[in-house]
Amino acid sequence: MSIGKFPTKLAGWLTLFCCLFSLSAFALSIRVLPGGIPMGSADQLMAEGIRLGSSQILRQAWEAYEKALVLNPEFLDGYFKLGRIYFHLSLLGSAAEEDFQKAQRFADLVLKKAPMNPEAHRLMGEVLSGKGAYLDAMQELKLALNMNPGNEFILCDMASIHLALHQPEETISLLEGKSLRDGWSLYILGLAWLQKGEKGRALINFKKAQKRGFSGYWLNLALQALGEDLSLPLN
Repeated sequence: MSIGKFPTKLAGWLTLFCCLFSLSAFALSIRVLPGGIPMGSADQLMAEGIRLGSSQILRQAWEAYEKALVLNPEFLDGYFKLGRIYFHLSLLGSAAEEDFQKAQRFADLVLKKAPMNPEAHRLMGEVLSGKGAYLDAMQELKLALNMNPGNEFILCDMASIHLALHQPEETISLLEGKSLRDGWSLYILGLAWLQKGEKGRALINFKKAQKRGFSGYWLNLALQALGEDLSLPLN
């Protein structure tokens, strides 16, 4: 089955998809954000927004982190989370130009505050990817990888840009054979095999992603489409 035969929403996402947002980073915590905002609440909102593909929940998380940054502009993790929320809003087609301008401003601030922090360059790469500026995003991600070689999440960000550019061989070369710990990485690898028309290998990686705890809107969409093509109940 070609990508063109997939449901419109999945096919469009495969075309526009650009980078990783690691779900494993969203573990709930009892810590408190600046201003008394429960960290667990903000993290949970973000995780659920991504899992459910809900722009409404993602924007609630965005609001919580913005409030925290108003109270403490040095709260770097808040900038990282805001940039990643923007990226997922862009995947859902819910990011406006105003959102991009704000997310880019956050990323610029982080780079000024911590230019040698690989996560700062990764953040800029995610924001640029969400905007569709893939070449500029790749430059930032390569800088991040040079600072933190072998980081799975940065590799997956880069692999996902190749996926968006319909270069599945490049995606596969970055991820295949690696000791991938995160379900999202395996999902991206599965999508790359799907772009190549290798449905069996795609399914293997989707199932591996499930075993790593990756679930929700995007995986369900892929499994439903693949199941219909193979006449198998995959969900």
